[in-house]
Amino acid sequence: MVRDIDVEKLARPGSIDPGPAPMLQWLKIADLVVDETYQRDLKPGNWTAIRRIADRFKWSRFSPVFVAPVEGGRYAIIDGQHRTHAAAICGFAEVPCQIVQMSQAEQAASFAAVNGLVTKVTIWNIFKAALVAREKWAVACADVCADAGCRLMTNNATTDQKKPGEIFAIGLIRGHVRAGTAKTATLALKGVRNSEFGKTADAYSNDILKPLLAAVADRPWLVAQGADLARFIDDFDIYAVLDRAGDFAKAKRRQGFANISKFDVSCAEIGEGLDKAFPQRMQIPKVA
Repeated sequence: MVRDIDVEKLARPGSIDPGPAPMLQWLKIADLVVDETYQRDLKPGNWTAIRRIADRFKWSRFSPVFVAPVEGGRYAIIDGQHRTHAAAICGFAEVPCQIVQMSQAEQAASFAAVNGLVTKVTIWNIFKAALVAREKWAVACADVCADAGCRLMTNNATTDQKKPGEIFAIGLIRGHVRAGTAKTATLALKGVRNSEFGKTADAYSNDILKPLLAAVADRPWLVAQGADLARFIDDFDIYAVLDRAGDFAKAKRRQGFANISKFDVSCAEIGEGLDKAFPQRMQIPKVA
C-alpha cells in the first residue's frame, strides 16, 4: 500500500527563506572534513555504529551526506559523518553529497536543526520495515506470537485502543528470540491467550509478560511436558504478585538494597508457583 504526499492538513508558512538551492554531487572522501567546533566527537558508541553501517553497507541505505564548502576547496560535513566513515572503511573513495553554500555559523545552526528536529524512528517502525524485508529476527518474533494465537503489533496504540492478543513489547519478544527461548515464550503467550485472564488487553502488558515469560524460560522442561499454562494463569493471581513485588522492592531500596527490582521479585514468585504446579520430571536412567 502506498500513499501520496499530503500537505492539505497544514497551512503554508507565512514567509519562506530557503537560502541557496543545494547541489547534488559525488565528492571524494579525502576532500571532506569534520569541523570540531560544532560536530560531535566520535566516542566508542559512535565507532560501534560506524562498524554496524560498514558491516551492512548498501548504497540503497545511504542517504546523501550534507556538506558545505569551506576554505581550501574542501567540504565540511554537517550531517553524515557516520555514513562517510563507514564508506571509507569499505574502501569507497567517493560518496554522494548534498552541497549547500553557508557560513560556519549557519553550518552549526544546520547541524543543530538536522539532529534536533528529526522525527524519532520508533521500535515499531523498525519492526514493520524489517518484517516487510523478511529479516530473520522480525519474522521469528512475529512467529513467536502468531504460534500462540497472538499478534506482534507494528505500531503503538493508546490504552483504550488495545485489544486482547495484541502484543506491543517488541523488545521483550526479540530478547527471547536472541536468547534462544522462543519456544518457552510461545508457550507462555499461548497460556495467556487461552485463559480467562487473557481476555483483557491488560494481560498483554510488558509489566505482566516480562516476568511471566522469564519465569517460563527458566523452566524449559515445561515445553517438553507440553504444559498447558492457561489454568495456572487463571488460578495464579499475578496482579497480587506484582503488588507484593513492588512493595518488597521499595522496602529494600529504602534499606539500601538498590539492586533488587520488582521484576526480579515477581519473576521469582511466579517461578515458585510454576514449580508447584508443574514439578520437573526427572528421567530415570535405563538399566544396562
